[in-house]
Amino acid sequence: MESSPRRNPLRRALIGALLGAPLGLAGGFVVARAVKRGMIAPLEAWTGADLFSLAIALGLVVSAGYAGWAATSGRRWNQMVERLSPDEPVDPAALVSGRRQALVAGLAGAMMILPPVAAHAGLGDGARTLVAGVVALLLAVQTLANWRLWRDGDELTRAVIAQSGAACFWLLQLALFVWATLTRLDLAPEADAWTLMTVMMGVYLLIGTIISARRGLVA
Repeated sequence: MESSPRRNPLRRALIGALLGAPLGLAGGFVVARAVKRGMIAPLEAWTGADLFSLAIALGLVVSAGYAGWAATSGRRWNQMVERLSPDEPVDPAALVSGRRQALVAGLAGAMMILPPVAAHAGLGDGARTLVAGVVALLLAVQTLANWRLWRDGDELTRAVIAQSGAACFWLLQLALFVWATLTRLDLAPEADAWTLMTVMMGVYLLIGTIISARRGLVA
C-alpha cells in the first residue's frame, strides 16, 4: 500500500531539493563564470542586502519549480500539494491556480535577482535602463497574474492573501516607524531603499508561510 504523502515529509523535501539543486548549480555557475571574467564584481563587494536578495530569489525560484512541477498533473498535485491519494479527482481550477502561483513566484525571483546582479556588472546607462525596463515588464505580468489569483481564488486563498498583507502592513509599519525614529535621532544608521525592500520581502514571505501553514496550505 502506498504511503501517504502527509506521512512522508522526507520525500517532499527530497523532491524540492532535486528541483532546486539544478537551478542553484546553474545560477552559481553563471555567477562564478561572470565573476571570473570580471563581468560582475566579486561577491565580497556585495552588500548584505544584495546577498540576502539572492537567497530570497533562489527560494522563490525553487518554490516556483516545485509548484509548477506539481501542477503538471492531477496525480502529482494530490501527492505534492493536497496530500491525498493520487487517484482522487482534482479540480482543474486548482491546477490552474498552481501554475499561476508558480509563475508569480518565478517572476518575483527574477525581479529580486536582476537589480543586484546588474548593479555589480558595471553596465552603462543604456544597459541599466534596459534592465529596469525588463523588471518593469516582469512586474506588470506578475501583477496581472496576482490579480487573477485573487479574482479566481477560493475563500481560503483570499483569506490567506488578505491576512498576510494585513499582518505585513502593521508589522512593517511599526518597524519602519521605530527605525525612522532611531535614525532621525542618530541612534541607528540609515538604510537604503534596496535594503528596506529586501527586508520587506523577507518578512512578507515568512508571514505568508506561517499563515498558510496555520491554514493548512503548507505541510
